[in-house]
Amino acid sequence: MDQIVLYKGFRIRAYEEWSGLWLAEAKRPFGGRPGTSNHGDTDAEYIATPSGHPTSDAAIDFIKQMIDSPITMR
Repeated sequence: MDQIVLYKGFRIRAYEEWSGLWLAEAKRPFGGRPGTSNHGDTDAEYIATPSGHPTSDAAIDFIKQMIDSPITMR
């Protein structure tokens, strides 16, 4: 079952892959552009784990570390 966590404006979703390992992805919606319809997933920052983790918590923790890294935060 997927696990969803909110963290510093990101929505992190952990999900189990067919192999039994856990992956995670994070999205932070951008505000809508003037003159365009408001689709939350159209304009978003996106981060994903590069490989599987043994638990959903481990995958989420990895994403949190990526969010907190100086390169990710502008």
